Amino acid sequence: MKRILLILIAVSLVGSIHAQLRFGVKAGVNFSKFNSKEQILQTEGAAWQAGLAAQFKIPLIGLGIQPELLYSVNKGKDNSIGFFTVPINLRWQPLPIPFIKPIILVGPYFGYAVNFKGFDTFKNDIKRFDWGIGLGGGVEIWKLQIEGRYNWGLQNMGERVKNFDLKSNVFTLSAIYFF
Repeated sequence: MKRILLILIAVSLVGSIHAQLRFGVKAGVNFSKFNSKEQILQTEGAAWQAGLAAQFKIPLIGLGIQPELLYSVNKGKDNSIGFFTVPINLRWQPLPIPFIKPIILVGPYFGYAVNFKGFDTFKNDIKRFDWGIGLGGGVEIWKLQIEGRYNWGLQNMGERVKNFDLKSNVFTLSAIYFF
């Protein structure tokens, strides 16, 4: 009898956890700015991002975790850097509204640069690893999440070059469709 009861509890927990975990695809537009002491690199531009997202919700309290794996292009006027980024967001749904659910996202991101354009003289001296903090919000409507987020780059990617400071700040508008 104890075994049957333990099996029923385990099956119900696994079903409950599975119901709170979901995966999706994400796409959006980046409005990025390279902050640098070099005047020629202080430029802004628009590019794109695409990738995969997961979401684990903790029932009743409105909290969850939303990790993502994205390919993201940060673009200036004549230069761009393509990154594989991994944002790990703490997700909070402050109001339990049934159809349109407002959300708040905050958390770190980690990136690795794989593609440089327009950085010919500095290309080999730019650090490939990037990291920072992101803050955003949005709404979730059924299986669609629409969000806006600002990522502050905290890593000086150009510190290997004398008098060269390069940080990437990005505002993103994106949508995730969860399955």
